[in-house]
Amino acid sequence: MSKITIDNLSTPAAAATETLLKTVAPNGYLNLPVDPSRVAELLGIQPQKLMLDPNVDGLLVKDKSGEPFKAVSDAYASPQRQRFTTAHEIGHWVHKYQNTPDDAVLGRVESRDDTLSKGIDPEEIWANRFAAALLMPAAIVRRHWGEGRTRDELAEMFGVSRRSMDVRIATLGLQ
Repeated sequence: MSKITIDNLSTPAAAATETLLKTVAPNGYLNLPVDPSRVAELLGIQPQKLMLDPNVDGLLVKDKSGEPFKAVSDAYASPQRQRFTTAHEIGHWVHKYQNTPDDAVLGRVESRDDTLSKGIDPEEIWANRFAAALLMPAAIVRRHWGEGRTRDELAEMFGVSRRSMDVRIATLGLQ
């Protein structure tokens, strides 16, 4: 399988759209909810669920030369949180690491610290926006919102938490 490269990094939404089109929606049709583990696999990233420390949401790691990156989410987290974390780690890979040499070894741990909780780290903001756009594509959210779906219906449809859907609706100016 040839390596998929995401070229349009102008915005997290553009990168997420290209990622969807090059992985799970090559014909332009997208099944909901988006499966971030499948997206990861198609990008050559190995999704994993491990029991992580309470202050760690997830991590992106390439711990052996010649091995793929691993997008790790906390096995203790809710399924919705695991999905968002996997999408978030894909965002880091797309934005910063997709061109990493195969023989490199590196990692990025997502700790729940003051910087993250304040939402001021530009790389974390980018990865969060990417994850939201990957799991809840704007055009599809807008269409279903316009059809009168409730926030709870949308959260279930997209496989995200109610809080994630609330934030996405607000970000898209749909309130």
